Amino acid sequence: MKPANTEIFDNLKERIINLELKPGDSVVEKDLIREFGVSRTPVREALIKLSQIGLIETRPQVGTFVTPIDLKSVKDAFEVKKNLESLAAELAARRADDEQIKELFEIIGRFSRYDSVRDYKLCINDDQRFHQIIGQASNNKLLIEMLDQLNTKTARFFLSIEYIIDDYDWFYGTLKDMAHAIKERDPEKARSIMERHTLKFVDQMSRRFFMGAG
Repeated sequence: MKPANTEIFDNLKERIINLELKPGDSVVEKDLIREFGVSRTPVREALIKLSQIGLIETRPQVGTFVTPIDLKSVKDAFEVKKNLESLAAELAARRADDEQIKELFEIIGRFSRYDSVRDYKLCINDDQRFHQIIGQASNNKLLIEMLDQLNTKTARFFLSIEYIIDDYDWFYGTLKDMAHAIKERDPEKARSIMERHTLKFVDQMSRRFFMGAG
């Protein structure tokens, strides 16, 4: 994608994930052309990309709309994530650079100060960023792309339900342990911690939200 396409795509993706554009909201091509000051082509290409990752849908003769949040799709994303996240943690322990490790610990520092109820949006966004850094640190392009698509689905879901972490001490503790394992260049430990973290998390999500999602 060209720079203009990427800017529009990233901007709209962030708005959709953060629910500034809510499920069912109309996405009007002419308005975007005016807002970004570009021709029709980059807007259309950005919309095609958003459609490919399931964030918008075009209904012939009706218009383009933000897609609803589908529980079955979110459940599927969690089931795949629990394996890919563990692989990413293992690779990150081998390949993360100093800046990535530094940012992991900056996030850990913020988590130590958050109130899980009052700051639930910050918790969700920083959790997503924490996992994104680990994915990027894997230095595996295909894995990064797959995790990015999966995390897009789960982040929008969390924000839509205003999710509050059940066991904050456990959650914070496992992320802290994971960051230390990556810093210590211990791939087996990093993978093991991520496996336990994601398995417990997926189990909680399944019992609370996905019992009837197939």
